[in-house]
Amino acid sequence: MSSSGRTRRWLLAWGGLGAGGLAFFHVPRGHVALRARKHHDDAPVLQHFIADSPLLRGTKVGGDDAPTVFLVAPPSQQLTNYVLEDPSGPFAGKFKWPDRLFDDVDGKNEPDVADHAPGSWKKWSFQFSKREPFMLKADWHSVCGWGKKFDIFVPRKNAVVPVPQAPPRVLALIEAFRKVNEACWQEITSGLRELKEQKPDDILRCRLLKMLLEEFEERGFFGAIEAQAGPARRKEMHWHRDGATGLLHLGITLSGRRRLQLRARSEDDSWTQELWMDAGHVYLSSPFLFEHSITYGAESSGPTLALMCRFGFLDEEDALWVNHFRGRDMLEVAELISGCLRNATDAGNLRMPTLKEVSDMEKEVARGPM
Repeated sequence: MSSSGRTRRWLLAWGGLGAGGLAFFHVPRGHVALRARKHHDDAPVLQHFIADSPLLRGTKVGGDDAPTVFLVAPPSQQLTNYVLEDPSGPFAGKFKWPDRLFDDVDGKNEPDVADHAPGSWKKWSFQFSKREPFMLKADWHSVCGWGKKFDIFVPRKNAVVPVPQAPPRVLALIEAFRKVNEACWQEITSGLRELKEQKPDDILRCRLLKMLLEEFEERGFFGAIEAQAGPARRKEMHWHRDGATGLLHLGITLSGRRRLQLRARSEDDSWTQELWMDAGHVYLSSPFLFEHSITYGAESSGPTLALMCRFGFLDEEDALWVNHFRGRDMLEVAELISGCLRNATDAGNLRMPTLKEVSDMEKEVARGPM
């Protein structure tokens, strides 16, 4: 089969089911949760944010609109509480916020430096952020086999640095998420190998595909976690696109209220999409492929606590190079990843793990390397 034929099979089609574009979170939560339980006990099933537009059109890549999906799962309060109440983690108990977080200063668009937060925050490597001075950030990895500390590329520092392993229950959640959706990751991996075999003499194409294949073989997808923590304050981030670590991105809201706006065209031709995320909300997407902005709500019932899980690139030179690689080869990769995610979602096969699966994974990880 030709390259274009294979790509179209992954994508199926651009078309949706018609006009409308009903947002997922506008559906009554009870109905969504009930539908999810029918698929697999109490495991929330990922679904298209806009039901009539399973594929959205993002930014230009290789001269064409990049296809992207935006998948969401109904909140699981059990899973959220389980992660928050980890006695070994940073989120149990009462928070003591550094005074600096309440200063009204503008963020700086430059890499963060080692500026550690005081007190209990320091234990889990939380630092002050130049770009978002109203919150603390920590960088962790989520791969059991990488050990207690591992060198990965950290986007906010624009460098490969040693980062600690995530807290036990965060680690277990991400490892369990990988495990229950293994068929989808295998489909993406097989597709990357096919793309690489089509043009083995194309140096730049092979460099791109080699580093992505390494991520899946090393279990580094969702391997880089940026943990965000801050008091409930209304703050707005500027519009931006993520680097290539955001080609496959899992966002988890543990506490607080955030509004995400994204510029990606839907079937009814609307350009800006919007959703509010509360505790327990999860999304899976590719923010490398569209501009987006976050607003943090002051009316939140709790502090902002969120996990951004991205590719954990291992080579600094490759990571810096791929951020600017937006040609036809990257378009094929975007089509592959978006197509596989769409197909798995349409079949009802992409889901969050159950509480039992995460608990079992925590015990398995505690016994030693998997």
